[in-house]
This record gives sequence, structure tokens and C-alpha cells, in this order.
Amino acid sequence: MMKTVKLSLAVMAFSLTATACGDASGGVSPNKGRAYVVGIDISGSRTKTDLDESRKLLDDLIERLEPGDRLTLIEVYQGGRQPARQWSDSIRTPRNGELTGSDRRRLEDFKAVARIQTSILFDSVRAKEIQSTDIFGTLARAADYAEASRNRPTTLLLLSDMINETPAVNMTSRQDIPGESWIRHLAAAKRIPQLRGVCVVVAGADVSSARGAAIREFWDKYFEAAGTRVSTDNYRNMISDPAEVACPNISPN
Repeated sequence: MMKTVKLSLAVMAFSLTATACGDASGGVSPNKGRAYVVGIDISGSRTKTDLDESRKLLDDLIERLEPGDRLTLIEVYQGGRQPARQWSDSIRTPRNGELTGSDRRRLEDFKAVARIQTSILFDSVRAKEIQSTDIFGTLARAADYAEASRNRPTTLLLLSDMINETPAVNMTSRQDIPGESWIRHLAAAKRIPQLRGVCVVVAGADVSSARGAAIREFWDKYFEAAGTRVSTDNYRNMISDPAEVACPNISPN
């Protein structure tokens, strides 16, 4: 009963109406643990199967979290005035390096809260209200979180089909996908968020159609301008094993 009360209080404290900015039950020493920033796309261009696969991958990733890790969940940005939901917190590193019973309970409580926040973000009712998908705005916010990851190796997991749909850039038609000159223009104006040292993984992309290939080519060039890259193995339609959410060849700064 006591644990249920504590968990309910934790959920209230970590409501997605505001981002939790502190560490769960204490600070985290530099260079301890990993940081995961997860962009969650529930737009109408994604099927129920797509969303179910994305949610399972995230749930499995949460299960693998360890003391010292930080998890940030970001709803993919939309047009209009409705703000994107976000949640971020981290798990304390044991002071003596060994998990106590209290540390284990704290870890399990953290995972339980993270799963509840995941349920809130995968909101089928809210999905019907989404009119646009702003991946560029999401990447800018993700870069802010990566910068604040407190020296943890950082992975950006995008659970998305990577189809940006805003008045400025609408990728629903192949001919409307911007070219390399557009990316160079943004880079010259310093309007591309920097993700140097960040491991980027995409799960949910269209990897079979001509339009999907054109979108993939665009993002290859965009992420290169952002200071990172997405390998072929990390740009996929579906990832079933959370252990594959990684970039062996990318080292943090």
C-alpha cells in the first residue's frame, strides 16, 4: 500500500504538463550512465501497428535502464499553439557503486513512472487531433536535452516515420522534399541543431518506397550538417531488440 502511494505521488510530480528537471533522489556523477532522448511520433501517417511496435521498443528500452541513466521523452512537435508534452529525469548512481535494496526499489519505481509517461504520450485520442508533424522543432529540443545530458553518452531514438508535415516543409510528396541547397542555407544561418557525438537511431521510417528513399537521403544530409550520421542499420522500419538502439562507432565529446 505504501509503495502504491509513493508511486502515485511520483506520477503527480512527474506530470507531462511540466518537465522534471532534477535527478531522481539525488545527483548523478559525471560520466556515469547513459542518456536516452526519445522522440515519439503519433501522427496520422503512422498506423496502429507502427505505434504498437514503437511503444514495445520503448517499453523494452525502459526495462534495460540502469542506475545513472537519464531518460527524456518528447512528443514530436506539432503546429499551432499546443505545446509538445515532455518528461525527463534520471536514476541516481549508488554512492558506493553497489545497489542496495533501496536502490533497487528506486530503480523499479522509476521504470514504473516512465512506463506511465509512455502511456500518456501514446495517446490514441490525442493522435486524432494532430494536424502537423514538426520533426525539425523536435530535433532542436532534443539537441538541447543532449547538451544538458551531464557528460553521459547520449542516444537520440526517433520513433517516427520521419515525414515532416508543416507549412514550411511538407514531405508527403516526393517533389516537396528539400534539396541539399536548402540544408546548406540553414547551416549557413546556423539554424541546424548540433548533435555532434549523439547516437541517432530511427525506428519507424519508410525504407521500401521511392519517397521513403528520398526522405532518407534528405535526413542523411541533414544529420551530417548537424554533426552526426545515421548508419543504415540505425535507420529502420522496425527494431525489435532494444540492445540494437546503439551506435558502436560514435563516441561522445
